[in-house]
Amino acid sequence: MDRIWSMDPGTGVAMTVVISRAALGLPAHMTRLPLCVAVALAGIISGHAQEGILTTVKWPNDVHIGGRKVAGILIESLDADRIAIGIGINVTGIPDGLSADTVTSLVAEGVSLTSATIVAALADAVIRSAQTLDDDQLLADLQGAIDTVGRQVWIELPDGRVASGRATGLGLTGSLLVETVNGTEEFVAGDVTHLRLGGDESVR
Repeated sequence: MDRIWSMDPGTGVAMTVVISRAALGLPAHMTRLPLCVAVALAGIISGHAQEGILTTVKWPNDVHIGGRKVAGILIESLDADRIAIGIGINVTGIPDGLSADTVTSLVAEGVSLTSATIVAALADAVIRSAQTLDDDQLLADLQGAIDTVGRQVWIELPDGRVASGRATGLGLTGSLLVETVNGTEEFVAGDVTHLRLGGDESVR
């Protein structure tokens, strides 16, 4: 699904980390990477947030604070040897045209983190994530950290199809397993909406 970032100068962090495919372990595990980076970023934010501030990860690559998006991760193949990991974080404001009902910033949530601190911590986190992609325990750790698991979801797929059901867990590659009307289906990409039970409201 085509995605671009835009932000006003000085309002956020937009960084790209380029890493060798050889550093990522088994090719099948590469799709775990955006989840790993998102979980690491959520941990960095939580470490500087005030008590009671809830930082979560929405599959496959978004970080939320209090149910509103504060950051996202995109993975792109540069060539046969290199992967680009793009990370966008709203630090002091949100992009024009987006609603404060669904998007937030670190400053708005009282999180005390400078851009320089974020960049340094994230660069280290990306390297550590790449080194642990083949870890047998990683999948269990990710499943426990992803807020999407256990929720009713609506998924817009890259080919234009949609699916809905209850997210029951993660597949071996970090894919999302969803119990739909057709049984358990596995999704490797898509735009997920968390549905709230008992109403039509949703959380992007």
